[in-house]
Amino acid sequence: MTPADHADRARVAELLGREPQCDFEVVVRSDDGDPVVIRNAPFLHDGTPMPTRYWLAGRDLLRRVSRLEADGGVRRAEAEVDAQEIAGAHARYAADRDAAIPQDHTGPRPSAGVGGTREGVKCLHAHLAFHLAGGDDAVGRWVVDHLEPSGAVASSTTPAADAGLVVLGPRQTRVQAGSVDWTMPVGTETLDDLLTHDPPHAEELTNAIGWFADHLDDAVRDHPHLEFVDVWHLDGAATLAHVEAGLVVDLPRTLGRSEIEEVFRTLVTEASRDRAANPGLPADEVVRVLGLACATVAFLRRMSCDGVVIRS
Repeated sequence: MTPADHADRARVAELLGREPQCDFEVVVRSDDGDPVVIRNAPFLHDGTPMPTRYWLAGRDLLRRVSRLEADGGVRRAEAEVDAQEIAGAHARYAADRDAAIPQDHTGPRPSAGVGGTREGVKCLHAHLAFHLAGGDDAVGRWVVDHLEPSGAVASSTTPAADAGLVVLGPRQTRVQAGSVDWTMPVGTETLDDLLTHDPPHAEELTNAIGWFADHLDDAVRDHPHLEFVDVWHLDGAATLAHVEAGLVVDLPRTLGRSEIEEVFRTLVTEASRDRAANPGLPADEVVRVLGLACATVAFLRRMSCDGVVIRS
């Protein structure tokens, strides 16, 4: 892989709303040269496995695919595209990504198929990116055939709420937005149970984030308009706000995605004895804060949020 130059890195960071966390190269561009699809290295800079080999970055296509998903596109694609063709796309995607992993690599590895999906269809964006990059992906071809024209007005009959609420509990998480009230059977302590080393291993973190994101996929699958919520409020995450500031702060407090990602990296790379020195981290949260950090990062990444408002 030839790493992206400074101009491409700056533009992709602008399109993503955050700094890229791994090496990448632009493999598809628009007529004016703007990045449309990027190909990621199989590992983030910190060694965390990166299952998503191809990422759709072009804003126009992102918006149009999101509208297609909001109108039930994921279910329609899974129903209309032959299951064997979907499975074949996952296998080819995984083989493409795995071929970029050094033969002598012995640590955790990315797994599953398109965008980290194990089976079926969960993300039309990932399938379209693979197709546009030259991959044999029947779902990606289906997306091209069903996209609305560029510049068309959104057709979803289920409007997004202006604001949503995520309540992070020990063993469950509640997601509320408009008429949606969805409870996920996974919470901060559930994720803590997966983090058995001090500090946690990269594979443990990947599993924790992936497990939470998988449950979010189920919510979005049934309520695609959740991805269009403008502002998300978070209850049960006050500790992250205190850690970010280095002291106890007044709430509510808005934290951007880059700030939360930085808090996450700091927490998960420190041993518990070092985390305990943070003046914003209560002694009884030194261990439990890791599950909270994984859940919050998983939510931000899966919902493509620029940030959240921490209420409590």
